Amino acid sequence: MSEDDFYNNLENFIEESKKRIIEKEKLITSENDEEIDNIKDETQEIQAYNYTSLMIPSDVSSENNSDTNENIKQVLNLQESIDIQKIKEKKEKKKKQEVFKDIMCSDIKYEKKIKRKKKKIFENKRSSKKNKNNIRDFINLEKDIIITKTLMYNKKKKLDDIYKYTSKKEKTINNLNKNMIKEAAHMQELLIENFKKTEDLIKKFEDISSKKKKKKNQVQSLNIEISKLEVELEKKEEKIKELDKYKFFLNKLANCEKSDDTESTEKKKKYIDDNDDDKNEQSTINDMNKNIKEEDTIFSKKMKKYINNSQLLIDNFNLLEEKHLQLIDDTQNAEYELEEYEKKYEDKKKAYDIKYKEIDKKIENINNFINEHNNKIIEYEILMKNKTDHISFNNINNKIDFICTQFSYDIINTNEIMKKLQLLENKIYSYITTLTKYTEENSQLVYEYQREREQERRKQMRFEINLDRKGNNQNKQLMNKKVNNKNFNTNPKDKKEKRENIYTIFEKNLFK
Repeated sequence: MSEDDFYNNLENFIEESKKRIIEKEKLITSENDEEIDNIKDETQEIQAYNYTSLMIPSDVSSENNSDTNENIKQVLNLQESIDIQKIKEKKEKKKKQEVFKDIMCSDIKYEKKIKRKKKKIFENKRSSKKNKNNIRDFINLEKDIIITKTLMYNKKKKLDDIYKYTSKKEKTINNLNKNMIKEAAHMQELLIENFKKTEDLIKKFEDISSKKKKKKNQVQSLNIEISKLEVELEKKEEKIKELDKYKFFLNKLANCEKSDDTESTEKKKKYIDDNDDDKNEQSTINDMNKNIKEEDTIFSKKMKKYINNSQLLIDNFNLLEEKHLQLIDDTQNAEYELEEYEKKYEDKKKAYDIKYKEIDKKIENINNFINEHNNKIIEYEILMKNKTDHISFNNINNKIDFICTQFSYDIINTNEIMKKLQLLENKIYSYITTLTKYTEENSQLVYEYQREREQERRKQMRFEINLDRKGNNQNKQLMNKKVNNKNFNTNPKDKKEKRENIYTIFEKNLFK
């Protein structure tokens, strides 16, 4: 039941209780009108009391919905209902007896009855006063009970609210504790995973550092070997230069001897070729017969298996078809990769051609500059040779005499002559210093030219080494891709031939 229904039932119950009290008072004081008037006055006072303002709580607890409003009625008005029934029964009996007695009894008896009635009226007045006092006390007690029950109900309601609030808080705290436990377990798992990841990273870092150290050592060893090879190449080039001096003389001698030897060797070759042809034909025929016999015997042995078990032959044919299809797929993939590599190679070749053209232009400019400088040096050397005859002590003395005669200086005026001689000497020394500067500049240019040639030669060597490395790396990548595509059979001879062809093309373009 809801609270609104409960309070509506209470109001109806209070009104019923009022009516019952009034009926009870009427039954008690039906013989005396005065008593009835007094009872009405009391009921008016009782009605003036506002019962509806009071809150009568039910015995219904918040946890067990077992009791209802009917239990309250039984508790409050059990005695009232019993008393009213008894009074009604007594009254009905008295009325019946009086009717019978009035008919049967005489006048004397009637008088006696009147006297008795008067006595009873006096007795009833006394008893009615006592009953009135008891009713008032009962009503006051009911009021106190209702008030106390309302207070207890309010307190109980507050206690129930506090209990509900505490139970909700306990549930939330329990849920929070469960969530905290789950989060703690999750965080511990994450920490363990992070520790494992850090250990793996440390191991990887150690492996990478060890590989880097190995690579550094390998690079150092390769650099040392490259330096050794460069030194050996320089020595060989020096030897070649020395041997080129004697090459011309030896070529002349070889030309004279070759003319005599060629005639004799041609005759011998013709005779030998005729004899060798007959022998080779007989040997080849014998070898062919032997090979055919051996192949027949091997073929007959192998075919016995397939004759006995025809399924083996079918299975082998199926395997061969699968391998053939795989080989077709692999060849298509290889052709596609070859086309891509050819395109890349052509692009790189174009880029290298542009670079080489720029380098050739630079080399031509350097050669032109060196030739011009060499021409200037030759001119200066020719001038020096032509002027050595004039720059001599005899010529200087003759010029001094000529100067003296021209300007008609006396021999006594030697100071002026010495000054002029010093000027001439200074000019001569300045001329010599300029020649020495030109010679030094020429030597420096020659040195720079040689150094640039050595740098170009080293670049070419490095370029070839890098090509070898790139070729090896590309071959490794191709092998890995082909292994993933199921047993790709490669021919290393074809690779070597292709690489040699590439090198020859580069060398032709480089060393024209």
